[in-house]
Amino acid sequence: MFIYKLPKILILTCFIQMISMVGFAIWPIYLIDLQAQWKLSNSEAGWISGSFYIGYVIATPFLVSLTDTFDSRKLYAISCLIGSAGLFFFSIFSTNAINASIFWSLVGVGLAGTYMPGLQILNSRLNQISREKYVAVYTSFFGLGTAFSFSLFGILKNYNVSWENAFLLASVILFLCSFPLLYFSGDEIEERRKKKYQGIIKVIVPILKTFKNKKASPFILGYGGHTYELFGFRSWTFPCIVFLSSHFKVSVSDAFIANSIALMGFIGIFASIFGAKYCIGKDRARIVSNMGVLCFFGSILTAISFLFSFWLALFMLFLYNSLIILDSGSLTTGTVVNGEPHDRGVRLALHSMVGFLGGAIGGPVVGFVLDNFGGQASHLAWFMSFLCLGLGSLLSALTFRYYFFKYKT
Repeated sequence: MFIYKLPKILILTCFIQMISMVGFAIWPIYLIDLQAQWKLSNSEAGWISGSFYIGYVIATPFLVSLTDTFDSRKLYAISCLIGSAGLFFFSIFSTNAINASIFWSLVGVGLAGTYMPGLQILNSRLNQISREKYVAVYTSFFGLGTAFSFSLFGILKNYNVSWENAFLLASVILFLCSFPLLYFSGDEIEERRKKKYQGIIKVIVPILKTFKNKKASPFILGYGGHTYELFGFRSWTFPCIVFLSSHFKVSVSDAFIANSIALMGFIGIFASIFGAKYCIGKDRARIVSNMGVLCFFGSILTAISFLFSFWLALFMLFLYNSLIILDSGSLTTGTVVNGEPHDRGVRLALHSMVGFLGGAIGGPVVGFVLDNFGGQASHLAWFMSFLCLGLGSLLSALTFRYYFFKYKT
């Protein structure tokens, strides 16, 4: 009965956003196979992972800020088509780190034009009270989208579906996602002043000026540390569990590993919503800072668990994932509510740019650490990798404490 009480626009945007992320997990799942086939180092594989977020960062200032000028539904549809093309080209033409990075970055461009613009579609069709209440629900579906992707393609890989066909299938599904929100999301109910589009330079400048908003800035910068950790974790968790199963001689299938990661994403939804609801009516900045400190210690304990047993390590990966996600909705909500409606698209553009720039760094950092501490078969390499991931939450926590003491946010 609960679902019937939710706004229809919330159900629609969340469901389509989840399905539109269908291609998210294909590269991490097939990483080990393609790394061997293309003879890639861990650093090169990491840069392919990071190229997804680089594409996101480059496209965000234009696609997200344009939601203050144009109808977000049209931008959403166009972006689905771009992401679909990236998946199609990856399937047909990818043969090495360079062209794979180019095509994978196009998929990131597609996400840039769906994730935050999808939130804008939702924001403009909710009242102020509902907006604060449901933003975290929408952002939590990012985790469900990754869960859906990992589960689907983990099962397909277990049935020996080739990477080419996996990318092709995701391309078709994303193509179909370009239509529902375009035709069924309804009209905006929020009254806001639409800005006239004034060219590329005048799109970038207002975005950077958002840093002058001292109440929103810590949430934006904190999101960078958060996504560095989250996307570094998601890029390399599949190979990490493969290593752990091999080292501890525990036989598990690709489908088991992928569905374990999918379950992490699903549990993350509740962690994100819980964290966001806990912050309502409280000192959001201080609470999010404390969440970052907690997550940093979680990364240390997870790295230590790799020394003992496969099942303990798997449990700690579940717990660590939840700690990473705990502040996700709170960070985005903090950016949404700390400003005016007419420039919310600009704030979300900077939020996404900073956040996914962190995401672009996470995968390559883990790859670099693996290469320099013994490779994917080394306990020390994985231990150091997870310690480096935890620095994202520590950076987020320190950012909030700096802004809190300097500007009293």
